[in-house]
Amino acid sequence: MCANRDTEIEQGAASDLRLLRSHSTGSGPILDETTTRMALLIRLNQLLRGGSGIHPDVIDALQSALVENRVPRIRAVGGIGTADLNGLAEIALSMIDDGRWNVHPGDALPFLSSSAVTLASACAAIGRLRRHLEQTAFVAALSFLGVRASRESLQPAVQAARPHAGQIAAADTIRELLDAYDVASFRVQDSYGFRAYPQITGALIDAASALEQIVGVEIVSAAENPLFDFAARDAFHNANFHGIHLALAVDHAKLALASAGQLSVARLTDLSSPDMTGLGSFLASGAPGSSGIMLLEYNQAAAQAELRQAAQPATLGSIVISRGVENHSSFSTQAVGQLHRALDAAFDILACELVAAARALDLHGDKLPPGGPLAGFLDRYAPLVDHDLADRSLTADLAAARAFLATA
Repeated sequence: MCANRDTEIEQGAASDLRLLRSHSTGSGPILDETTTRMALLIRLNQLLRGGSGIHPDVIDALQSALVENRVPRIRAVGGIGTADLNGLAEIALSMIDDGRWNVHPGDALPFLSSSAVTLASACAAIGRLRRHLEQTAFVAALSFLGVRASRESLQPAVQAARPHAGQIAAADTIRELLDAYDVASFRVQDSYGFRAYPQITGALIDAASALEQIVGVEIVSAAENPLFDFAARDAFHNANFHGIHLALAVDHAKLALASAGQLSVARLTDLSSPDMTGLGSFLASGAPGSSGIMLLEYNQAAAQAELRQAAQPATLGSIVISRGVENHSSFSTQAVGQLHRALDAAFDILACELVAAARALDLHGDKLPPGGPLAGFLDRYAPLVDHDLADRSLTADLAAARAFLATA
């Protein structure tokens, strides 16, 4: 589109259809139905903000597709953070093929001026990130009990001395989970896996909040090009479709998630150490030299490597396309895809810690008093795994823990 900005074209529906057909070129897998439906909803909401100049029939077509749950099949690959051209073109063509939308001259270009598909995927990632944070608190609390960690670092006075909102929230949550359990600490100071939990998890909480705020602005914005200002009786060509705000916020969240993952690795290391738990090496129970949870460290290290790679900033990329007119891309689409992959790995990492922490409590003979949130969490998890402490494959336990954390 941009490269042809100086080309005179014949106005008419045929030109719009040609534009949509050419721009519907995508690749990769079919996007999941939930995200696609969310993309329709976001684009509808954006268009209702005004400024696109699009025919009202398009609004009716999008609303009809949502009400009747007719979700188009669109390819997941093709956007680079400067409007989801291929995905939106595929959505438009599906509504035209269904007879919902009779194209009017000038409809195609404004419909494509949006990153609604990327934003939909970002909304899904935010939901997963919030769940990961919730589950992290439960798993870390079990690890606190497993190594008899000190709770001094969680005290309100410590957080008030450095009052980052996420840090306060992280400390408050895990302290409240542990309040019902009177377990004496083994040490004055613990490793960073425990002592720095509020700071590092708090940074992730703040990053998630910042990402949610950015997405919240985007889904209610009229990111139209051109933007029609009917009060001024003028139109403004612009780049409000550019996704740099989103891309930077996602990169921030990925980097924070990688640090939180490393903290879980540190806690599993401590759970494997007799000096930290007072239990057998690798939480083994049996003949000397038993391996216990040793292989959980390998699995967790592999997942942390995947998380670290996915956390690489997408915004460091650069490309020049469209005959030099589009000479900066945010790669927000790629950043969001990386965040989903990072979350896949993060849940794998957390699952390894959960299997180990629950085993440590079994070996300690701890019975959590019923009624509290932490006891409820453990009660839901415990029936899903084998509590045989002899050396055996933990593959099934790990899979059960992963599914429990991600979907329960």
